[in-house]
Amino acid sequence: MNKENLNFEEALLKLEDIVKQLESGDVSLEKSIELFEEGITLSKICSKKLNTAKQKIVSLEEAESEEEA
Repeated sequence: MNKENLNFEEALLKLEDIVKQLESGDVSLEKSIELFEEGITLSKICSKKLNTAKQKIVSLEEAESEEEA
């Protein structure tokens, strides 16, 4: 599955799993770097999805304010 197609919750779960693996210390240096890179990608996806949700909320609040005025 393309990481960009993950929803926020799926990306967050994968990111949490990566953190657990890295914190365990049971992975090689090469695997740690690979996991870290994947974690950065997932973190960016989560951040992007949160920003999109925030923008939608702001737009809805602004529309609501305009209707009340």
